[in-house]
Amino acid sequence: MTTPEQPPRRPAPPRPVPPRPEFAVTPLRTAPTDSTPKAVTVSLTAWIGSFVVLAGIAGAVALDLRAVRDALEASVAAENPADSAQDITDTVNFTLIASGAIAVVLILLALLGIQLFRARKMAGLVTLVVIGLLSAAGGVGFWTLLSDAGDATAGVLQWAPLAYSALVAVGVLALFAPGVSAWLHRRR
Repeated sequence: MTTPEQPPRRPAPPRPVPPRPEFAVTPLRTAPTDSTPKAVTVSLTAWIGSFVVLAGIAGAVALDLRAVRDALEASVAAENPADSAQDITDTVNFTLIASGAIAVVLILLALLGIQLFRARKMAGLVTLVVIGLLSAAGGVGFWTLLSDAGDATAGVLQWAPLAYSALVAVGVLALFAPGVSAWLHRRR
């Protein structure tokens, strides 16, 4: 028995796609960016500014060294009248050399901290905080120590050490601004 041939089946026409509902996803927090926070730039700029001020202090002392030495010797002699002239000269020499050496060590350690911080190492942050505290205290100490010689350098020693300490304080405080910690922990 033969069956009549059936016409080929046509596929059913595609069903229309139902309209999609409108929706939007709102993130709970903004996506982190890898851009450097402004606080990092402020901190590094303050540190560089502190180096410039410190170089200015060194330049002012070097340009007017004789007057600075004379003022310091007069101050030490007034505080210790029983000391010999040689002891007073040695004290002034030690004070100036030690102050310069300490400043150089602090600058080198701060530069190391800046390099580590720019490489996003936590050791850089710790180094800058510790060196910052020591530097700010050193600037105030230097100001107190050489306040008697402030007139010798056209007043530079009266305000520059405090400006140095203030710039270092800004450099350290900016490290604790919002976003710096997150930037530090996101590795490149």
